[in-house]
Amino acid sequence: MRLETFAYLPGLSAEQLARQIRSILARRLVVGIEFTATPDPYDHYWTMWKLPLFDVDDPAAVLAELGACRQANPGAYIKINGYDPVRQGQVVSFVVSQPDGSAASQPDRSAASQPERGS
Repeated sequence: MRLETFAYLPGLSAEQLARQIRSILARRLVVGIEFTATPDPYDHYWTMWKLPLFDVDDPAAVLAELGACRQANPGAYIKINGYDPVRQGQVVSFVVSQPDGSAASQPDRSAASQPERGS
């Protein structure tokens, strides 16, 4: 199962994750962290980790909260959301942590999984 933005790419490195968070904060979006043990394509609501990080402009603070969420929920899928406080909607969302060995963290790139091309 593919989860959100970046699902078709390899996992983000620590530096790439920090750059994404800096980008979210530079756009003046409010960061929210959500987690779930079992993602479902029909369930768009994950459990929120604490409250959204209002008035946070330091990527280190976001990374610290992300680390606390990972520590408290070691077998969970965790995602970062960016909310626009003016439009009052989510504009950025991507999964940053998946359980080791999960089907979602192991993309299927075998020839059998590729769609057939018409001639």
